[in-house]
Amino acid sequence: MVEPSPTSTKAADEKKKQRIICGRCKYPKEKACICCALPETPLYTLFKRCRMIVLQHPHELRRKNRSLPLVELALFGERISNDTVEQEDAKATKDEDFVMKTIVGRRIGDKTDGDVLKILTDPTEVVLLVFPHSDAMDIHDGIALAESKIKDNNVKADGESPKADKKINLIFIDASWKHAMEMNNKTEAAGIWPKNMIRVQLTPSSQQDTTQDSSSDNAFIQRRFQIRAPPSPDHLSTAECLAWIASRVENNPEIYEGIMKVLDYMVELWRGFANVAAQGDTVGDKRNRAGRSLTDGDGCREMSQKRRKIPSNKT
Repeated sequence: MVEPSPTSTKAADEKKKQRIICGRCKYPKEKACICCALPETPLYTLFKRCRMIVLQHPHELRRKNRSLPLVELALFGERISNDTVEQEDAKATKDEDFVMKTIVGRRIGDKTDGDVLKILTDPTEVVLLVFPHSDAMDIHDGIALAESKIKDNNVKADGESPKADKKINLIFIDASWKHAMEMNNKTEAAGIWPKNMIRVQLTPSSQQDTTQDSSSDNAFIQRRFQIRAPPSPDHLSTAECLAWIASRVENNPEIYEGIMKVLDYMVELWRGFANVAAQGDTVGDKRNRAGRSLTDGDGCREMSQKRRKIPSNKT
């Protein structure tokens, strides 16, 4: 009788140890499935006044601890994008009245989705770019200005009844701070940003929302997505920034609450993994330390792009 080789035995053992991936959230089903934290009804149904465009750097696709897939799950109940950057969900991509689209690239260009380019080239569309800039205004002022422009655009020149309301288009840049600056500069140099685009940024005063009780569950809380550690309290993950601003444009706290519930649940799972790693840590095995588990050695990149203050020019 021929005995199995050590190689074949090892391969069989590894096959048995393969993790079962959840078909919905795409995370390991046994230990990391987050389906129980997803909203009963996908949140995209709550979007009436805005749509979101995310310009994502290609490097973000390599990260296992990025926050954007969690937003997709909360909005649509499933992931609408994958590592091959193919999007097939009809609710998000096949209708001009989409809720969110992710454009992967170093700038907006020829390969960008046609619906997005149509919006950026239409002078009647109201576009807000959420990114620090010397000309950027506070997010609340920017939203007010956008709503004012929509009212003006909706009224016909002959004074007839208003047209159907247009939506506010929110653009976010999902990248490290360095890459985000490069992406903004390249898109601006190419003349692709709309001339009438409103630049907005989060400022320290934005934290205090006068329409909400600061002690309530839906109040804005910094740094809740602690999987990727920010360099300062003034940095937010893409998901937190997107959830908070969209909820205010829509004037509906359920959007923020629904997305943050998913993020909070994932953070708790990662903390559990970190505790297990810490218990098994040894002096000679620094790679298993809790801090390494939470940030994966490069955890500040995603959060470092959402600065609430315009960065100093000093190096």
